[in-house]
Amino acid sequence: MAELKQKGWWAKKTTFQKVCFIISAILFVAALVLFFIMMHARPILGNETADQLYRYPIGTDEETGETLYKTFAHGWALVGYVLASSALHWLVTVMIVFVTFILIFVSNFITHLFDNKSKKSKTISSLIRSLVKYGMMLIALAIILIVWGVNVAGVLAGVGVITLIVGLGCQSLIQDVISGLFIVFDDYFGVGDTVIIDGFRGTIVEVGLKTTKLQDFGGNIKSITNSSISTVVNMSRMRSVSSVTLSVSYNEDVERVEAIILKEIEEIKEKVPNITEGPWYKGIDSISASSINFLVLCYVDESNRFQVTRDMNREFYLAFKKNNVQIPYPQVTVNGEDEKKTAKASPEEVALAVREQKILRGTIDKEEPKKKASKKARVIKKIQQSYEQAQKDMD
Repeated sequence: MAELKQKGWWAKKTTFQKVCFIISAILFVAALVLFFIMMHARPILGNETADQLYRYPIGTDEETGETLYKTFAHGWALVGYVLASSALHWLVTVMIVFVTFILIFVSNFITHLFDNKSKKSKTISSLIRSLVKYGMMLIALAIILIVWGVNVAGVLAGVGVITLIVGLGCQSLIQDVISGLFIVFDDYFGVGDTVIIDGFRGTIVEVGLKTTKLQDFGGNIKSITNSSISTVVNMSRMRSVSSVTLSVSYNEDVERVEAIILKEIEEIKEKVPNITEGPWYKGIDSISASSINFLVLCYVDESNRFQVTRDMNREFYLAFKKNNVQIPYPQVTVNGEDEKKTAKASPEEVALAVREQKILRGTIDKEEPKKKASKKARVIKKIQQSYEQAQKDMD
């Protein structure tokens, strides 16, 4: 049974997790082997090497100024001597670590007291807790180094130089941190908001100084660096609209279907509690090839929008089924030609249609009859003018 559980535990891990586990196990075993060799170096590496490993400075010769060393028989003796000679230092170190964790706990408790459960306050309190935690850890580390006699000023100078070098080489990291601060204080979005960031839709699970993490409805988590966020659509700040399109057969009476929808809306509102306002009947949305489509809208929270749409589809389907409303589906009806119901064109209609087709095709000039009538009128007018001129000449 234990073997089956072990196989199941191993099978659940991804390839990357398996590789990391194997590497960690190898490093752990190597550390244990190295520790054993250091503790028992004399029988393993010889007396000469052991003397170099197990000697510890105990002071300075006042006459020569040379450092005095004490050699121990094995590693455990060396560890015991170091702990005994620096017991005060270890005690102060433990106290500093304890006090640091107490202060971090108190600061977290205070931030939780001022957290009013809003999304923005959760985001800001999370950021403050992170800053306080890391700041106190750095201060505690500096105090511990002072206790052990380390020159903190020199260390800080070296750290400053290293920070300058790292800053020049890690400009993207600095951009991420600055962008994270702007995101938090400008309140673009907060933990729990449903957003679309550069085409990825999900719920904000964490807003950090460097990255923002989103979780989609499939449970997948995407981490996005803050400086790379270019467009954000926050869908949680305002109420979202959930709509359903109800397709009904052409054989149904429209007014009867509308009356059924209006009667069932109140009951559906009670059956779907995630609806914040509505639903409302908005009329006929479209007339498609096989159905008349009615539109119903309501307001919901973005996190419930898809579920409300599914719930309303189910309730309206049951309501239509209860009231015997026909819901169409794709079908093909083949009918033979019924000559009794087919009207025939009269000879005049046929002639008119044929003539119009010839005009459209360019085989007959549409203005030709008018041109002929105009030419005939000009000829008649010319003949009349000639006759009148002949009468004048005879007189």
